[in-house]
Amino acid sequence: LGIMGGLKEKDLLLWVRLYSSWKIVLSSCLMTCFWSEPGGGLIGRKGCIGALGRTDTMMCAVYGWTEEMAFSGTSTGDVCIWRDVFLIKTVKAHDGPVFSMHALEKGFVTGGKDGVVALWDDTFERCLKTYAIKRAALAPGSKGLLLEDNPSIRAISLGHGHILVGTKNGEILEVDKSGPITLLVQGHMEGEVWGLATHPHLPICATVSDDKTLRIWDLSPSHCMLAVRKLKKGGRCCCFSPDGKALAVGLNDGSFLIVNADTLEDLVSFQHRKDVISEIRFSPGAGKYLAVASCDNFVDIYNVMSSKRVGICKGASSYITHMDWDIRGKLLQVNTGAKEQLFFEAPRGKKQTIPSLEVEKIGWASWTSVLGSCCEGIWPIIGEVTDVTASCLTSDSKVLATGDDFGFVKLFRYPAKGKFGKFKRYVAHSTHVTNVRWTYDDGLLVTVGGADTSLMLWTYEMEGHRDSRQCDSEESDLDSEEDGGYDSDVTRENEINYTIKALSTNIRPMFGIKPHLQQKEPTLDER
Repeated sequence: LGIMGGLKEKDLLLWVRLYSSWKIVLSSCLMTCFWSEPGGGLIGRKGCIGALGRTDTMMCAVYGWTEEMAFSGTSTGDVCIWRDVFLIKTVKAHDGPVFSMHALEKGFVTGGKDGVVALWDDTFERCLKTYAIKRAALAPGSKGLLLEDNPSIRAISLGHGHILVGTKNGEILEVDKSGPITLLVQGHMEGEVWGLATHPHLPICATVSDDKTLRIWDLSPSHCMLAVRKLKKGGRCCCFSPDGKALAVGLNDGSFLIVNADTLEDLVSFQHRKDVISEIRFSPGAGKYLAVASCDNFVDIYNVMSSKRVGICKGASSYITHMDWDIRGKLLQVNTGAKEQLFFEAPRGKKQTIPSLEVEKIGWASWTSVLGSCCEGIWPIIGEVTDVTASCLTSDSKVLATGDDFGFVKLFRYPAKGKFGKFKRYVAHSTHVTNVRWTYDDGLLVTVGGADTSLMLWTYEMEGHRDSRQCDSEESDLDSEEDGGYDSDVTRENEINYTIKALSTNIRPMFGIKPHLQQKEPTLDER
């Protein structure tokens, strides 16, 4: 969990390790407690430090070669050695907190904030070897790039002669005992990921996150990070220019910047707003204009060539959620958090009133809107329109993909007119899906999760050309009479009561007969 879940420092201050009838609990309360359970109850005893050490915050713990021996790592870089509840020795192991420790058959491995993995003998008398996690130490077969040298190590495990290391920066590395370090997988770290953009001509995409990083990803089979740049603030949106040479990024402090898509170096930056930039879009064609939407209810339009603001779209009563240009680059469609579908003339930003029938006749350069008669069918049966966080239409305008607050990715036929349209539902994210985008050739669907900070790739296969391989989704994406045909997911969704479903799974297995169902023994008077 420490590796895959990207746990943060405050989460790692509490670790529980169970061993037979004894437990060690390490907390942020500057103490070590030992627990036993005689007769089914827990009895705690505070660790006795004595004159051998000082009161410190314990960050991790493992058992040693016997049940009475235990080892804990402190926030100051020491390893404490305990016999029963008594501290018998301390050893300096790292510069900074010892976040993780793993017991081997004949020794221990530790990891700390200093970015060093250390191998120890079975008594912590001698450090056998150290591995510094650095860019220069990465093996040629590594997938991606380290964000920085000596990243803080938060989790360690051992298997098949290799050490698995999880870092604060969302990286999982494999350390061979002989020396080479291989980067296996990486992703964003703290905060949420909302910003996602696919390249107009190449199989790559860009993501930006609350973790203050902008990243470029290869969507070909290598699936690795191609480039990364640290930002002054976190970001919530990004967009490639039509020629793919520039990348616009909206930041959480109300500023935005345009960078070179190859080098990620700044080209220009602006700040006219103080709230989060929620959406950013280049106009089609030459990409002459850039529309920048913010959570203070405005859309600013900039002339990219002259680097000047040329228009302001006013009239929204809530924050901007989605935005699209028409194919001429003369009209903007805007969605707001108040369920408004607004239209503005570009570049001046004059508000327009367009009937719904006319909206359907307009050719749009992209469609990410969740409002309007063309996509009424994507609105959920349970919840509100705002529960659909993102949508994206294929270039042939036949399939609309959506992501929602329930963690589902759904496919609808477009236009999805009328309530509760038919869809197929897919599950991978562990939390709300914040953004979805098709690649330039519609061959892949790219989705990002908010709190799970993950980037997911989905292969899209046209009907009639699907392989017989098993689908990685909650239900099969094949139509059949057995599961009710294409409409089966709609039926299931209609029958789900989300409130009841959330409480339906027991936290732990239950045994025996519930008290109100047990037969009571008659009292003396009843006899």
